[in-house]
Amino acid sequence: MRKTLLTTHVVSSVGLLGTDAAVLALVVAGWGGSEPLTVYPAAYLLGQALIVPLALLALTTGVALGLLTPWGLLRHWWILIKLLLTAGGTVLAVFVLVPTLDAAATEALARRALSDPFALVKDSGGACVVLLVTILLAYFKPFGRLRRRYR
Repeated sequence: MRKTLLTTHVVSSVGLLGTDAAVLALVVAGWGGSEPLTVYPAAYLLGQALIVPLALLALTTGVALGLLTPWGLLRHWWILIKLLLTAGGTVLAVFVLVPTLDAAATEALARRALSDPFALVKDSGGACVVLLVTILLAYFKPFGRLRRRYR
């Protein structure tokens, strides 16, 4: 059971990073002058169809792993930081990134120019950086325990 849960968590997290990277590539192309009618609706579709479900799955499986394994949710700094970053990233994806991608797609379909196409690059790039940090935290497991138990 633990291995299945861990595999699901890793696959959803890495899938989320890949999807965010694809969205980043699309919005960078849009910022660089590529056809907005193609770029922004595709980025929105990826955001809606993949980013939100993968972010929710990564968050849910991460919490489940924390609760069901000896690692715990509040025993190690790296897990707490990962939890906060993943929860924050999920909230931002649902309430900021995907709605902004929707607005960009709507503007592109109406053949209107975006007011600030670089804002999407910053949002997508920030999401990728946060996901890379969570991967590094999981790999290196820095900072030790939250509190030491003395016998």
